[in-house]
Amino acid sequence: MNGESGEENKLSKSVRQDYPLAPYLFILVADVLGHMLDDTKYNVERLTLPKGSCVRDQTFVDDIVLYFKGTKSNMNKIRSILDFFCFTSGAKINWGKSIAIWANKKKRAWEWGQEVGLKWVLESERVHYLGIQVGFRLPVEANFDKLMISLKGKMIAWGNCNLSLAGRILIANQVLLSSMWYMAAYWNPNPKMCNHIKGVIQNFIWGGKAIKTRAKVKWDSLTLPSSSGGLGIIDPKAQTKALGMAHGIL
Repeated sequence: MNGESGEENKLSKSVRQDYPLAPYLFILVADVLGHMLDDTKYNVERLTLPKGSCVRDQTFVDDIVLYFKGTKSNMNKIRSILDFFCFTSGAKINWGKSIAIWANKKKRAWEWGQEVGLKWVLESERVHYLGIQVGFRLPVEANFDKLMISLKGKMIAWGNCNLSLAGRILIANQVLLSSMWYMAAYWNPNPKMCNHIKGVIQNFIWGGKAIKTRAKVKWDSLTLPSSSGGLGIIDPKAQTKALGMAHGIL
């Protein structure tokens, strides 16, 4: 701790999988992995984004995504770090459930990881990570269509309850729009998609159903707080931007 070796602590029991402290213990250990990947002595090359910024990893409990420059030597460096991390921490990587995506227009001219069971995702394939479809050259509508099916299904169910305006506002914020926050934290819908979602929410607010309904006020007025004369509807564009900034995807 803080660069010094502490007293030896002998473990006598393992932690149950559903023990409340388990996720926090994992975060503390996983943070060490992040520092190892940043260590200059390993000289690991990160993935550089089009605007010049770099990205290294995303971690959600025990699901970890690593973003790095796709070269065989770089992959070998990462493998050595992971092996050392697992050896010292007692953690294990399930290579049989691990995947790699080659995000490059040029074809990969080398093989890596097949001996441990790592699967490379083909350009035409899609895989799921935290409930979201991922892949190279994946159409932006792939996740949006799934979101809209869920959104409209909930709207139809609540539309049969003859809710008051206050009730529809509550359902719009707490049930309909909340169904997209989890996905929006890891995937950024474009402005056209956000406008489509706003139209669906407006129809529910003013008509209580999925059918197109004439809006009584502008959307900007709906998103104002009640103290300013609005209805306090959460704006999907602003919320997804805030979630993206919090998770480092914008």
